[in-house]
Amino acid sequence: MKDSSEKTAGSDLRARIDDAAEAVSETAREQASEAAGRVAARAGDTVGNAADAAAAARSEFEPGTLQAQAADQMAAGLQQVAGALRDTDLNSAAGEVTRFARENPLLFLGGTALLGFAAVRFLKASDRQGPAPQARTAGDPWTGHVSTMPAGSPAYEESDTSYTGERGAA
Repeated sequence: MKDSSEKTAGSDLRARIDDAAEAVSETAREQASEAAGRVAARAGDTVGNAADAAAAARSEFEPGTLQAQAADQMAAGLQQVAGALRDTDLNSAAGEVTRFARENPLLFLGGTALLGFAAVRFLKASDRQGPAPQARTAGDPWTGHVSTMPAGSPAYEESDTSYTGERGAA
């Protein structure tokens, strides 16, 4: 009889452990799905921004030129991808991006390059340290960059600046 009650207690414990493991697994799946949704929404926003940039680039070209048409197609394709990222789950979005890449390889490569440039710009803009304190000078975007001016050039003669940085002391 002791064996049967131990087996029952063991079965009950096993069932409770299985239930707890299933609950933890379901919670983890829900949290992962919510996180993926947030990432997909942010990715959709980023791709949408890239599409806006492509649309803005379109206005820089003469209407009807090949460059304007390419920018227009890129903007339309990126808007489509952005909508898919915002409106579908992660698995569906991955399938859509794959389909788009297969159907429009040049647009996809151009879009990824544009996204890469946007990401680099974003990362540079979000740099918390910024430039070194001595390089921060209002109104002079070239401060901190080394440039040489050949002697005898008109700009060199006009500046009349010696290597000490004092005007008129050459």
